[in-house]
Amino acid sequence: MRLVAGAYVSEGDPSVVFPIEEGIVRAFVPHEPAAGDVTETIKAFYEDNPFPNYEGTEDVGSLIEKSVARGFPEMLNRSIPPNATVLEVGSGTGQLGNFLSIAGRRVLSTDLCLNSLRLAERFRAANGLQNVTFAQMNLFRLPLQPERFDVVICTGVLHHTADPHGGFRGLLPLVKPGGYVLVGLYNRYGRVKTRVRRRLARVWGERVAALDPYLRAYGVTRDKRRAWFMDQYRNPHESLHTMDETLEWFDEAGIRFVRGLPSTVLGSRFSLDYRSSLLDEETRGSRLDRLFSQLQQLLQDTEGGLFVMIGRKNLQGGT
Repeated sequence: MRLVAGAYVSEGDPSVVFPIEEGIVRAFVPHEPAAGDVTETIKAFYEDNPFPNYEGTEDVGSLIEKSVARGFPEMLNRSIPPNATVLEVGSGTGQLGNFLSIAGRRVLSTDLCLNSLRLAERFRAANGLQNVTFAQMNLFRLPLQPERFDVVICTGVLHHTADPHGGFRGLLPLVKPGGYVLVGLYNRYGRVKTRVRRRLARVWGERVAALDPYLRAYGVTRDKRRAWFMDQYRNPHESLHTMDETLEWFDEAGIRFVRGLPSTVLGSRFSLDYRSSLLDEETRGSRLDRLFSQLQQLLQDTEGGLFVMIGRKNLQGGT
């Protein structure tokens, strides 16, 4: 990032300078909202409920331990080269950005919620991490240089916007030719059990957390438990999507499909426990393969029915 006298010079427009306060780049640019836009509503929600929060006095060792245990962050760590430039959009409280920076990657983690970013920056500073920067930015108005990043990760935010497809399209110019984009969305089928628990939460309140597989599996502390409950069961806006829909986004933009998590191929042996790379290409399977793969999420204790699709930008640039 271009920093001058304690400020950030916009890479999109060098005449615009944003302040850096509390170690955080303050580059949130409001956009002209379309009808039904929920940006300010979501921003206010996460200011009150930073997600996913930290557990007590975490340090680098405990962050690594928890990231390895969860599987997906460690698979990213093994798949992305140590010298890569990484943009994380929708970082929340910054666990993934902090974790990926440990191996020497240059990471920019952005979020619209300042309170979440304060927690992320506090952890970074306390543990002396030098390769990650946190910035308050609007994903629809990112003041960043085109084709700058090897990997763009956006795995938990598009479904909280009024225009997920438009948000996806806006990220693609930032990816280098040959670079990768990872998109995580709530699945129309895999989210069914969570949606049922959301209805129960209207009556039972936080007691419904006893039915949540993530909270049962990880035994998180009270603050983190509260953050998960609010994100999953009290969020004011979320949309649901399918693998086929996301593949249409990729095809329309000229993004080559790499793989999905869960796999788009029925019976695939790939799992987060394997030592292969997330960036190794796999066939997209048939429409029936993808349907059954998504229906399997109903039988598994996945984290809120989230699925991830990975694509690669063509080497000639553009989309």
